[in-house]
Amino acid sequence: MAEFVIVGPIVAMLGLSILQYGMLFFAKNQINHAGFMAARAGAMMNADVAAIEDAYLDALIPIYGGGTTAEELSGARQRAREDMTAGPNGRLLKIEMLSPSKESFDDWNDVDLQQTIGNGRRVVPNSELASRDPGIIGERSGQSIQDANLIKLRITHAYEPKVPLTGAMYNRVLRWLDVGGDMDYSRMLRAGRVPLVTHVTLNMHSDAIEPVAPPPVPGLANTGEPRPPGGRPDTTMPAPVCTTAECNIDVPPGIERSKDAGGGDQETGNPEPPACA
Repeated sequence: MAEFVIVGPIVAMLGLSILQYGMLFFAKNQINHAGFMAARAGAMMNADVAAIEDAYLDALIPIYGGGTTAEELSGARQRAREDMTAGPNGRLLKIEMLSPSKESFDDWNDVDLQQTIGNGRRVVPNSELASRDPGIIGERSGQSIQDANLIKLRITHAYEPKVPLTGAMYNRVLRWLDVGGDMDYSRMLRAGRVPLVTHVTLNMHSDAIEPVAPPPVPGLANTGEPRPPGGRPDTTMPAPVCTTAECNIDVPPGIERSKDAGGGDQETGNPEPPACA
């Protein structure tokens, strides 16, 4: 009994952590597949945002409950749609079109196609790419016409942890490491979710028509400072102080955390609580 009291909680935590990681791994695989289906729809449907979102939602049905009847499948899709719309916690599912960017349309707009298939919206042509000079680089986008014909999506999906205790701990660690560079990412963490980010790049198979809402992400779509993926974010936030097993309470009332003159952490108010109970 004494050995079980000591080892049992540790083994239980390891088991729950492995279970939650396995569920996260499955969700990430499904989100990667859904991202590919979304990019494929965009490549075939003139980079249409509505087509991209519909294809993504269709592929998400399995991780939102699935089902064997039309009603069950429709309910699972509706739950995914609710995460995509602005609810009490804001949008918990964000799709960004990184390319073609606003600058891609600035450089490579075809005026004739803009008046025919674009109905006034700018169009990046997809025809005769093999015969076009890839050495001609757009001044605003930093892209060749071939580069502008790559659809690039960045999808941030706020996954809801399912396993008690460890799911909240995953979220707590990510909140500690969050440097606040993405407001949507930080908001998803505050909602108790685990943001999963996937990138998809495909060749366009139709002329890209500039979307109206939301507009493409501005910026140099083919240049910039490359950064290695993964690794621990550079955060200056102190480690969380916990009073519960899930570490879901930051600091008890009356305790304030601040930086001392030497750059270390100091607490004022009540005495420091134990790391975890």
